[in-house]
Amino acid sequence: PSIVFGVFGLGFFIYFIGGGIDKLFFPESLPSPTFGTGGILWASLTLALLTVPVVVVATEEGLSSVPTSIREGAYALGATKFETLWKVVLPQATPGMLTGMILAMARAAGEVAPLMITGVVKLAPSLPLDSHFPFVHLERKFMHLGFHIYDVGFQSPNVEAAIPMVYTTTLVLLFTVLILNLTAILVRNKLRKWYSTTSI
Repeated sequence: PSIVFGVFGLGFFIYFIGGGIDKLFFPESLPSPTFGTGGILWASLTLALLTVPVVVVATEEGLSSVPTSIREGAYALGATKFETLWKVVLPQATPGMLTGMILAMARAAGEVAPLMITGVVKLAPSLPLDSHFPFVHLERKFMHLGFHIYDVGFQSPNVEAAIPMVYTTTLVLLFTVLILNLTAILVRNKLRKWYSTTSI
């Protein structure tokens, strides 16, 4: 369950790693944590862990789909193991690996439970990007469309009045995931055509 990944992210990333970073590099700001609290960095790492099984399975299937005869032919022509892997196996397996990435991206986009534990907020006080050095602040809290749907749809004092906002946010989230998936599919198809023409 995704909530288990959220609890793991809270304990390992936020308390253990983030707390350790605070003790080493930001002792003057304690007891107010800098990295030892929820933020976009820890939430993204938690979602990455959540999607690892999908990516691993798709990668294994993509690599196993390459016929053994192709590898043996590359070896017979004098290619090393690295050259065979890099120039023969990976190009053939890339479309399958990208399919796994598409599925993982679609799953991660809709996950809310891990984010509720690792840093999502109703209203973020500031964006992760600004004009202050280092310009990208991954320790900051963030807003998420999925959490916004939950908050407006179930935590609003006037649920009936919030229904249009819930529908609008849901459509925005769906269109965002759809655009990301279509982009990944187009890239996969382009790579598949390119690899097929170069192999010929």
